[in-house]
Amino acid sequence: MRKILSTRLLFSLVLLLLIRAGTFLPVPGINQNDLAFYIQRHSITKNLISTFSGDNTFVVGLFTLNIFPYINATIFIQLLLGFSPKLAKLQKDGDFEGRRKISRLTRLITLIWAIIQSVGITVYLRQVLFDWNYMLAIEIILWLTTGAMIVLWLSELITDYGLGNGASILIYTNIISNLPNLLNKLVIENSNNFTIGSIISITLLIFASLYGIVLLQQGIRKIPLISSKQLNQFSTQDSVNNYLPLRFNQAGVMPIILTTAILVIPNYIINLGIFQWLTFLEYFKFIYWVGYFGLILAFSSFYSSIVLNPKDISDQLQKMAVTIP
Repeated sequence: MRKILSTRLLFSLVLLLLIRAGTFLPVPGINQNDLAFYIQRHSITKNLISTFSGDNTFVVGLFTLNIFPYINATIFIQLLLGFSPKLAKLQKDGDFEGRRKISRLTRLITLIWAIIQSVGITVYLRQVLFDWNYMLAIEIILWLTTGAMIVLWLSELITDYGLGNGASILIYTNIISNLPNLLNKLVIENSNNFTIGSIISITLLIFASLYGIVLLQQGIRKIPLISSKQLNQFSTQDSVNNYLPLRFNQAGVMPIILTTAILVIPNYIINLGIFQWLTFLEYFKFIYWVGYFGLILAFSSFYSSIVLNPKDISDQLQKMAVTIP
């Protein structure tokens, strides 16, 4: 068992290193020096790069799109499940054929999203590259789209032969890789305010927050169940062992992902220099936080109704001849 786990861990690490290396493998035809010079000279582009990478450096590499097209495709599929009874039935049945059809549809939407994002990056590079032409644009789109699909394939390999859930591991890796820059920026900006007491307080706050998140994520409410056999025998002695586990947080992190994906759009548009009148929102940050809170509530309710449908649960309990006392 230990040998299998070590093999899976090593396999996952190799693929993650390959993906990280591919992120900094420059796409042919793009002069990275011209790109870096343009970023340093234009504050709007620098803000745009900082929005996505958290730093002022940026390389248009083979795996620049990373797992983001797949994330967008997954979000789109989750929304479709709420409006398409046919897709919802395929997911509810849970058989191999249904899962394969949903997986195939997710890959197709990932490809479409990868093409859209590649076209967006390519069009934006038009004002950066001096030798920009349509042939070069097509090559850049093909490179970026191919890279995104390779990342999707590698994430599925991690899911099947590695530690599992390759997409989540890639998201975690992207977040962790940006932590050194974030911590360095935090320390530099607040170096005069740090004391031993503040460091201890921040550390305790972080651990308390992590504990609360895990407790909320893993917490369940046990709903006792009684079968028809137990009712006929007038015995509920064993009913304590039969229960329906209901998670406190049915939606998981999907509402936060959906909300963040929507609220980043105004900042993205402003940094592109489009709709500059939206800059007034910077002076009304409470609108952002009210919208953030409201959208999380709305998406939590929506996604929970998809994951936990009372009618479906009632039908399943009725088929199994089980009731709630």
